[in-house]
Amino acid sequence: MTRLPDHVHTERPWRVHELTGDFRVEDVWAVRTPGAGPDDFSTLLAAMQASAGPAKDPLPSRFLFAVRRRIGALLGWDKPLTGAGDPVPSLRGRLPRDLREAPGRSDAGLAPLASLYELDDECALERATTTVHAVIHLGWAPDGIGGHELRMAVLVKPNGLRGRLYMAAIAPFRRLVVFPALVRQRERAWRDRGRPGAEGGGAAAVGRAVGTHEIPESIRALGSLSRIDYADMFTLSTETNAGTDTDADTDAVTNASAGTGAGACPNASAGAGTGATAELWARALFGDVPDPVERLIWQGLLGLRLSRGRSPGTVAGWRIAERGEDWIRLEAASWFLTGNLVVRAADGQVSLGTFLRYDHPLARAVWPPLSAIHRRLAPGLLRDAAATVRAA
Repeated sequence: MTRLPDHVHTERPWRVHELTGDFRVEDVWAVRTPGAGPDDFSTLLAAMQASAGPAKDPLPSRFLFAVRRRIGALLGWDKPLTGAGDPVPSLRGRLPRDLREAPGRSDAGLAPLASLYELDDECALERATTTVHAVIHLGWAPDGIGGHELRMAVLVKPNGLRGRLYMAAIAPFRRLVVFPALVRQRERAWRDRGRPGAEGGGAAAVGRAVGTHEIPESIRALGSLSRIDYADMFTLSTETNAGTDTDADTDAVTNASAGTGAGACPNASAGAGTGATAELWARALFGDVPDPVERLIWQGLLGLRLSRGRSPGTVAGWRIAERGEDWIRLEAASWFLTGNLVVRAADGQVSLGTFLRYDHPLARAVWPPLSAIHRRLAPGLLRDAAATVRAA
C-alpha cells in the first residue's frame, strides 16, 4: 500500500487530462498487482467488480461512510448533481467522440461513482454533489520492476467554500483509513482472482460465539478480568485438508447484549499449518505496532493506553501480560474500560477472544455500537492472519 506523489499521475499521458484541467489532484495511490502484465487491466477491473458491494467493502470504510451519509443527509451535502440544468455538469459533455464510443463502462466496483470511459489501460469515473465534483482515475502502468500496477488518482473540484472546508475535514480519514483499506481490498481482489471461494462462496468459515455463557470456561479462564461485561470469540480452522463452507461467516449469535445463542464450529480451511505459535498468530492479526485504523478505534474512540514502537513485550501496543504453551493474553486499559485479547492456537484451530470490563458507565454507551464493527472485522482479521502465517 503506497501513496504516490502527484506527478506520477500528471506526467503520464492519460486521456483524463483532456477532461480535468480545472480539477486538482488530491491523492495518488498504487495498487500492487504482482505478476501482472501489460494486458491485465481488464482482468483487474473484473476482479475489483467481483469483490465489490456493500457487504464486501472494508469495514473501516463502511463505518466512516455510514457516519458520513448520516451527516450528509442532515446537512444536505449529497444531493446528486450532473443532471440537465444542474450547476455542475457531468464531464460526459467534455468527452471526445472516441471516448464516448469506447466499449465497456463498468463502475470497477466503485459505485456510486458513474463511469465516464474505459480503455485498455485506463478508465475514469465521476460523482458530483453539492459539496464536490470528484473523479477517480484508474491507470495501468509499469511498476518499475518488470510488471504492472494500478495507479488510482483522486481528482476533485470543490464547490465553493463549503466544498473546500469539506475536503479539508475529511482528508485525515480519507488518507489514513478509507483509501488504505480500499487499496488493500483491491490488492486482495487481484491475489484472489479466479480462486474458488474468493470473496464469498467457499471462503473459510469463521465460527463465532458472543456472550460469556457461550464461550468455553477453558477460554474464559485465560483472561485476567475480575468481571466480564462483554465477551466474544471467533475461531478459524487451520487444517489444510478441511472442507469449505459456502456460508463463510455463520453468525450463530446475533444479540450480543443478551448473550444468547451458540457458537458455530468452523469447518473450513484457512490454508495455514498448525505449527505457528500463539504469539505469531497475534502479531499476524494485529501487527507489531497499531495501524491507523487500530489507532482510530483503540486510542481515538476507546482511549486505550498503548505503548509506542515495536517491542518483544507488546503486540500492536497491547502489553503481553501472560502466555502459555498454546495461548497468549494481551492487555490494555483506558479510564473507562479494561480489555483482554486472548489468542489461542491449538487442535487445528486459531481462536481470538475479546473480553471487556466496563470501569465507568460511559463504556456501556461507547462500546455496543463499536462492538458491531468489531464482530464484522474479526472474521476478516483471522483470514488475513492465516494468509500471513501461511506466507511466513
